[in-house]
Amino acid sequence: MRYSPVIDWIQYRLDFKNWLGFPQFSSIDGLGRVAVISFVLGSILTFHVMLLVLACSELMGISPSIFLNSISTARISLILQWLLFVISVCFFHVSEFFVTALYNPSVVDSSSFVVNQSKAYTSAMMVSSIEFWIRYLLFPSINSTFIAIVGIVFVSAGQFIRTMAMVTCGESFNHIIQHSKKDTHKLVTNGIYAYLRHPSYTGFFYWSVGSQLMLGNFLSSLLFAAASWVFFHRRIPFEEKTLLKMFPEDYPRYIKHTFIGIPFLTRSIEKLRT
Repeated sequence: MRYSPVIDWIQYRLDFKNWLGFPQFSSIDGLGRVAVISFVLGSILTFHVMLLVLACSELMGISPSIFLNSISTARISLILQWLLFVISVCFFHVSEFFVTALYNPSVVDSSSFVVNQSKAYTSAMMVSSIEFWIRYLLFPSINSTFIAIVGIVFVSAGQFIRTMAMVTCGESFNHIIQHSKKDTHKLVTNGIYAYLRHPSYTGFFYWSVGSQLMLGNFLSSLLFAAASWVFFHRRIPFEEKTLLKMFPEDYPRYIKHTFIGIPFLTRSIEKLRT
């Protein structure tokens, strides 16, 4: 699939290909990559949290109205939604690295931030941002506070589910599908895994869709839902076949009392498994 030169330019830098001559940036294990990504994400996160606090304090009358003084009510709502969106995205990527470092330190590296996971992800984020700012500039009244609140709930729930999955799985969790069984690899069936077979995927699905509902992006909400569903429709069956080979006796029993949690996916998975 071909991408625009802009996406290629962004992805080139996310992959640190313009820094390959420096030892600390030549591989995903380089501390230079970790330092730069953490600094950028932390700075963006802190800046937007400060703006959110400032905006809320002005709206509540705690501080003088300076930041939002000349902005319409419709656009103020959109600004708050944007701030929450950026905070959620930064928190997601920071938490991916942080939780991996704490509970599966043997595999942690700069890729654990998953900021450069694919051109498709980068493109989706750009499309959603463009849709939002077009609405902000031209159609600020096309918005729904209720949908934004639903998005916040989805994002919060999705983040919680995914984080709990990573914590519970510990050393058995990996951002890349494992094709061979390690000595530390075990079938996790406790905690959130007692109910959901693939909670990290379920969590990301609702997080991604919720991020667009939070922004009020109606088109991107549909696109994110469709893209995520198709991705997991392909990935989960492959992973389940791998797990069936690794745990031929335990995994079939485990399947019987757990579910996936992504709409309309369970039935499709059952068909593909047989």
